[in-house]
Amino acid sequence: MRKSPRAGTTIGHGARLLLAAASLALAGAAGAQTVKLPADAVDGFHAALKRKDTGGALSYLDRSLVVFEFGVTDATVEAYAFSHLPGDIDMAAVSDWRLQARRVGGSGNERWVLSTYHVTGKLPDGKPIDQVMQETAIVRRAGDSFRIVHFHWSSDKAWAQPPRAAAP
Repeated sequence: MRKSPRAGTTIGHGARLLLAAASLALAGAAGAQTVKLPADAVDGFHAALKRKDTGGALSYLDRSLVVFEFGVTDATVEAYAFSHLPGDIDMAAVSDWRLQARRVGGSGNERWVLSTYHVTGKLPDGKPIDQVMQETAIVRRAGDSFRIVHFHWSSDKAWAQPPRAAAP
């Protein structure tokens, strides 16, 4: 969920990557959450981000995860863990996501959760956060639990999107 420049942290970049790698390894095993409803996987993921719980957030994600964030693709759960997840945790720590609308659909083992959030807060540099975020999540049943296999985020604010390279 790249909504802004990453907030400053007290943990160095290398240490965060090491922490993400360890959490990713643990999340696939005993740390996995049991989620009976598709929307609970999405809500649990957001709650783990807010708690700065890397392992918890990863435990809601399927190994086949693909993430689309404002025109950037993380094609694997590992790519997401090492690129956007640390910034998403930083953003969740300084913002509040109020669910405005949600639709859930699909059948069998494949479901989708469409959510709109009003996101407010303040960045470490003092810039206020006030935006609408749209989120598409696709979840898949794995045994008796749902895991997230795809996220797609977008925002109504241009500043929340990554800078684009100038056209040649």
